[in-house]
Amino acid sequence: MARASADPQVRPAKGTFRDLDPRVYVLSVAALVRSSGRSASWIFLPLILYLGYGLPLLYVGLLISALVPLSVVVNLLGGVSADRYGRRMLAMLPPFGSAVAFLALYVYWHSGLGFLMALWAVVVVLINLQQPAQNAMLGDITRTGDRTLAFGIQRVFSNAGFALAPALGGILAGVYGLSIVFVMSAITSAGEGIILLGFLTESYGGTERPSSPERARAPEAAAKWSSGIRYPFSDRFLLSFGLLGFGLTLATQQFGTPLSLFLESVQHLPYSQIGLVYSLNGVVVVLLQIPISWAVQRRRLLWMAVGTLLYGASFLALDVSPGFLPDLGAITILTVGEDITSPLQNAVLSGLSGPSRRGSYFGAYNVFTSTAQAIAPSLGTLLLSIGYPFLWLPFAFVTVLVAGGYSWMYRRQGDLREAPPGPEEPPGTPSPVTPTAAVTGGKHAGFGHSGP
Repeated sequence: MARASADPQVRPAKGTFRDLDPRVYVLSVAALVRSSGRSASWIFLPLILYLGYGLPLLYVGLLISALVPLSVVVNLLGGVSADRYGRRMLAMLPPFGSAVAFLALYVYWHSGLGFLMALWAVVVVLINLQQPAQNAMLGDITRTGDRTLAFGIQRVFSNAGFALAPALGGILAGVYGLSIVFVMSAITSAGEGIILLGFLTESYGGTERPSSPERARAPEAAAKWSSGIRYPFSDRFLLSFGLLGFGLTLATQQFGTPLSLFLESVQHLPYSQIGLVYSLNGVVVVLLQIPISWAVQRRRLLWMAVGTLLYGASFLALDVSPGFLPDLGAITILTVGEDITSPLQNAVLSGLSGPSRRGSYFGAYNVFTSTAQAIAPSLGTLLLSIGYPFLWLPFAFVTVLVAGGYSWMYRRQGDLREAPPGPEEPPGTPSPVTPTAAVTGGKHAGFGHSGP
């Protein structure tokens, strides 16, 4: 394992708030505005399908899962596009389209199940087009030692909004009906777009220029697209990390559709209490994310194992003692696990390659997680329809297997490698501080994902 540089001019691996690029805070404030409304639609859409359309629990899960393959494709295209054409436009424009789609959902949600899901598909496309570009931008503008902190800060801002949205959405839904959450989502999506339009600047201009003669050669352009999509899947570490990410996501996605249906159909909690359960998640992130991000800078794979086991502990708590107050305790445990695993995943992925491949790597990893998202709601609602004791125990077992996988990878690899700076780095981009040894089997020297 290579040692850290002894050069006194090199920044220490652990950064401070003042060291970060201002765009970290632009993206974070935009995430706060977005999540302060849009998170409510993610939580209450299953209840609209279950109560508004009278669908069985399993059908709700199947409908939501049916759109996830679309998100897989869009994630790949969004990541490659961010690498070829730059980050800013893909990070900035989708929120405006989402605002229009959410307004249409509010007006027409009762016009038929097909139309409702078609509008939700538009939202899914726009979210997944935007996400790789924003994640890649955060990787562009932060040094290696700052990335976990930067992604942690973004999560704090995002979850400050999430702490508000479910509780407010639950209160408003009790007065105006569940569809009011779409109005909240439209307003905050537009607010996010305005912030990014006014303050976000480009971090990486891409590899393709409008004047490039290659644009006129369709076969060569198609080959470059194909290469951009396929290249990350030749990295053995990414494949291993992605397979574990699949298992982790399969478990963590039970926090979404299955949990909201569990709270309503099994525990019969009112909307306001359902909202409070989810809002506590945001509160715990705001309070603990930054100290946890500082604590998990080293031994990242071992910390991924610890965070995964905390998810399993929360599932066992839900299984053993269901009820509003025990639910709050379980969500607190779950959120600590989320505080550990979520920023670490993004920090690891940011270090896998240089800027010209970073969006593609995020898109490729999202293939694994999005595939799990396609399965998780259906599997969770199937187990929920059998009976709630069968929902949480299987997924607790999954977390044990995944944690064992992260521990095994750590024993083989040790701490994680980072891509060294290369000629592809744009001017002014900080260089990684502590490159480590290359990994056997990797393609290159750089070893390295809440509701909407």
